[in-house]
This record gives sequence, structure tokens and C-alpha cells, in this order.
Amino acid sequence: MRLSIRMRLTLWNASVLAFVLGAFALAGWITLTTTLRQRTDAAVRESARVVAGAIRAERAAAQARGDVEEVRGETEQAVLRELRVGDLEVFIADEGAQLMAARQPGPSRTSINTIDDAVLLPDEVRTLLRDIVQTRATEIADERQVAVGTIHMRGVDWRAGVTRLAPMVQDPGEPPLLVTALHSLEDDRLLLRAVRTTLLLAIPLALLASVIAGYALARRSLAPLDAITTRTASITAANLDDRLQVVNPHDELGRLAHIVNGLLGRVGDAFRTQRQFVADASHELRTPIAIIRGEADVTLRRSTRDETEYREALQVIQQESVRLSRVVDDLFLLARVDAGSPIGEYREVAIAELVATAARSVRSLAESRSVSLQLSESPATAELRIHGDSVLLHRLVLNLLDNALKHAPASSTVYVRVDATDQLVQIDVDDEGPGVPSALRDRLFERFVHGASSQPDDDASGHGGGAGLGLAIAQAIAHAHGGHIGLRPSTDRAHGACFRVTLPRSASASGDVA
Repeated sequence: MRLSIRMRLTLWNASVLAFVLGAFALAGWITLTTTLRQRTDAAVRESARVVAGAIRAERAAAQARGDVEEVRGETEQAVLRELRVGDLEVFIADEGAQLMAARQPGPSRTSINTIDDAVLLPDEVRTLLRDIVQTRATEIADERQVAVGTIHMRGVDWRAGVTRLAPMVQDPGEPPLLVTALHSLEDDRLLLRAVRTTLLLAIPLALLASVIAGYALARRSLAPLDAITTRTASITAANLDDRLQVVNPHDELGRLAHIVNGLLGRVGDAFRTQRQFVADASHELRTPIAIIRGEADVTLRRSTRDETEYREALQVIQQESVRLSRVVDDLFLLARVDAGSPIGEYREVAIAELVATAARSVRSLAESRSVSLQLSESPATAELRIHGDSVLLHRLVLNLLDNALKHAPASSTVYVRVDATDQLVQIDVDDEGPGVPSALRDRLFERFVHGASSQPDDDASGHGGGAGLGLAIAQAIAHAHGGHIGLRPSTDRAHGACFRVTLPRSASASGDVA
């Protein structure tokens, strides 16, 4: 099942938050445990050094007084009695793990100074001392060094720091002592447990709050999208002029609404164009059909009919049938172009020869209207060949010539020129007629558009020019060949309509391998 956008946004937000909270919790947990361990290790190291230093100082003072017996018996006890080491437990024993003195804070605090009381040394401490003496002796070889370890004693974990206390100079046979400072890890354990409990409760609650708040925010943020969806769904062909309300044109939803409004505008224009096209096509098709039907009805109603009347009626019907067929063919061609279907069979075409052939096709019509045709071509186009359909390109040029002859006054000239650049082929068709009205320029290549002085019934090209489709078909053919037809400024010799066809040169013409 596909989730909604708001639900996906909520889950993504919760996932990211869970990852971030988990990363921070893990980093905080590692930092806290490391900090506590470092603090405890520093405390036991410092305490061991302080106790050992105090004993050395007391020994030195006793030696200075010459009281050797005091040094051998009561020095450690006196030091532990007077020393301030907080809540740490301190044990002093020799390398054989025989207890010499101990200090335990609180009600059980004692100071021991009898070697016979070795049983008072906890087994866990004795095991740690033996391990250090046997396997970690290098860590306490220097009296300034402290070996650190962890033991479990009386149901609690302890961190122990052990340092070595060398024998007195006056009695080199005396065994060295090991000073052990113990720090309980119970407070640290309780703190870590409290932090862990807090994290285990806080993170799920934070995620739950994030899901609820994220869903509410996503729903509120996407509410305009629901409005856009509902409003767009309500727009049909009957109300294409309706538009979406753009609340904030600068955010994503505002831009979406603006794009949808633009799409609706284009769809509306397409619908209006289609309606107009259908109406114009119906009008163009209705006229020849009405003429054919009228001629047939009149001929059939006559009681006496001779061969001449039949022939005249059939000639009219034939002419209108041909015109009707041409309009239908043109509409079919334009429909294929609109559908994006390929038209024509493309091969190498000699463009200058094709234009000359089209000019010869209308020369007799031009002479009948007292209009002269002047054809010129640049030397670069003499052998120029382009990739295209010769029939369609011939029709393109013929439609432009037909349009020029319709608007060219008597005793004027229609100029046709073929030229080429490095990448393009240009065909110019200019006349000395009234030109294109400014109000008609933007719609000149639309279907069923007639010029002010055009004569729909005088179809010189034989391809439906009288129906107002000639220029539209010519533009469609140009587009199918990757080209374009446009108006260009009037020249000194031709102040009427000046059309320019621009087509790309073929690969072989530009020197590339086809």
C-alpha cells in the first residue's frame, strides 16, 4: 500500500530525528562513561601518589630524628590516620600481599599496623596485587608510576590504583610496600543507570511527539495542495477559464498553482483553437458539398435534360469534388502533423532545381495575371542538396508562390531567390502587393486565415490554398524538415509580403558522412 505524502514526510522526519537522537545519545553515553572512568583513574592515581609521598616524607622526618623503630612500625598508621583522601579506601601491603595498614572511611574506618592481621586484606585486593607483581611489574617499576585495575569486592565494582614504595635506605633488606587506593564505582553505576533510564524514556517520547507534530505540520503544509487537487479536479471543458488561487507565488505550492494555471490556459487555448478549427473546417466543407447537392437537385428536378446540361452540371460537381478532396487531404495532413506522425519519404533533394520546377508550374498563371516571376540563386546552391521529401518541399514552395500571386497586382513582379549559409538554406518569396496587415501578422500561419485581398476561389497551387490552409500547410512542412517560415522586412524592390523559408542543410552537403 502506497503511503500518502504527509505520512511519508512524517516517517522521514521521525527517522531522521531517531538517527540524530540515537547518534547524540550514543556520543553522550560514550563521552560520559569515558569522562567518569578518566576522572576515577585520575583520583585513584593521585590518591596512591599522595599516600606514598606522605609515607616517604614521614620516613624522612623519622630518620632525621633517628627514630628508626617508629619508621618501621608506626609510620604507615600515622600517615593514614592524618591523611585526607576523601571516600577512598587505602591498603598498604608488601609484595607478598601481607597487610601493613588500611584505611576505610565511615563507621568502619580502621588503621592496621600489625603484620599478623593479613587476613584483613580482602582477597580481591590480594589477587590484584599478586597479578600486578607477577605480570605488570614494569608498570610500577618507577615509584612515580601507578598501575590501575578493576576489582569486584563486597558486591560493588572498585577502581584500584597501585604504586610501589621502595624500602628505607638504612634497611635495604626491608621488602618494598605496595600502596593501593580504591574508589567505589557504585556512584558512577547509579549515575549511568539514571542516564540510561532517562534516555530510554526520553527518546521514544521525543519520537512520538515528533511523529504527532510532524504529521500535523505536514497536513497543514500540504493543505493548499489538497485545495489545488480539489479545484483542479472540478475544472472541466465547460469552465476552462477558471484558475487556481495563488496565495504565495514564491513558494513551491505557489509555483505549482502558477504552472497549473498556465497549463489550463494552454488547454483552454487549444480547446478554443479546436472549436474554431472545427467550425472553419465545417464551413469550408459545407460550401462545396452544398454546391454539389444543389447542382444535383437542380439537374434532377428538370423534366427535360440534354447532354450539354448534364455535362455542365457534372463539371461543376467534379470541380467542387476536387476542391472538397483537396481540403480533406490538407486537413488529414495537418492532423498527422498535430499527432506527431512522420510525413513524407526523406532523401537527398536538389533544392535549387526543386524551386525552379515550382516556379515553372505557376508561370502560366502569373502571365495570365500580368505578373512576372524573377528567379535567382546564389552559386553556392547550384549543386546543393538537402535531406527532405521532394513532394512536400515542392508543395511548400508552390503554396508560397500561390499566396504571392494572389496578392500581387498586375504588372508587378514576384521575386524568388535561393541562398545558403554554412548551416542553412534560405528561400525568399517576395511580392509587390499590399503586404500583411499588422493585425494579421500573429495569425498569418493559422488555419483558415485569409488575407484581406485573397481570392479563395482562385486556387493556383491546386492544394487547397483557397481554403486558407496554404500557409499553415507550408509552415507544417517546414517544421517537419526542421525549418521555419517567417516574415522578413520589405526590400526596396519588393514592398509587399516578404516570406523567408529557413531549412537546415543536409549532412552530406556540409561535408559530413551521411
